[in-house]
Amino acid sequence: MKNDGFKILTGFFIGAMGGLLTGLLIAPESGKGTRRRITDTAQKLQHDLHDFAEETLEATKKNISETVDDLIKGHKEQDQTAIKN
Repeated sequence: MKNDGFKILTGFFIGAMGGLLTGLLIAPESGKGTRRRITDTAQKLQHDLHDFAEETLEATKKNISETVDDLIKGHKEQDQTAIKN
């Protein structure tokens, strides 16, 4: 479960690169047109990666916050048990 984000990111990169290469190999365009498509694709990839990184960061923050809350709750429960004994 810890490597799920890495696996998703790796799959995304492989898919993006495969699509880019396939598109370039079958593209009947001039060099200028091909370079423009590469630039456009790279910018879209950059935008998609930025969005993915933001979503991953937010999910990580949420998970950390929930874990800390659970730890605090467990600690308080242990304190209450110790007081009773």
